[in-house]
Amino acid sequence: MRRKSVVYLAIALVIVIAPDVVRGILLERVIDRCDTDGGGERAVAACSELIRRNPTDRIAYHNRGNAYQALGDHDRAITDYSRAIDIDRFYAAAYNGRGNAYLDVGHHDKAFADFTRAIELDPKYALAYNNRAWTYVQIGKPAEGLPDVEKSLLLQPADARALNTRGHIFEALGRTDEAIADFRRSLAQNSENQDSRQALKRLNAGP
Repeated sequence: MRRKSVVYLAIALVIVIAPDVVRGILLERVIDRCDTDGGGERAVAACSELIRRNPTDRIAYHNRGNAYQALGDHDRAITDYSRAIDIDRFYAAAYNGRGNAYLDVGHHDKAFADFTRAIELDPKYALAYNNRAWTYVQIGKPAEGLPDVEKSLLLQPADARALNTRGHIFEALGRTDEAIADFRRSLAQNSENQDSRQALKRLNAGP
């Protein structure tokens, strides 16, 4: 009789605890879908749910900004990155994300300011150095971007994006052999890098 009571008690505990366990699993799935570099509409929905639960969740705003950016909705991306910064003005990743969005819509001064702020907050932020270097390329000042991309590669020597950026800088400076070497190294790190592949074709160099 005692054994049956223990069994019944265990069943009762499972019934009581199970909903919380299920809710926890579902929440983890929502967090996973939001915590992506992009992710599209599913990431937007997941991050929106986290924001509904906690309107001051800076990471959810940042990740939803990434998702909007991946979808090409730069205005909403900028709004979300700005909200993340409002919540935490020391959030380097949000400045970097907003800088990318500004760059995509041609607001070079704002992009440059955001990348600079990200670097000030995190002097080892390799991606922000690369993004600021790319901003220099976009405004026709490749030589000024070279120190930034060199710093990015010092921090992350095998980063395909930074290698691609330096390739463009070398190309613009007439250092063709060095440009070709960087584009090839970029492709070796990321075979899907179409920008480097097109650059090699433009320079009449195979991968």
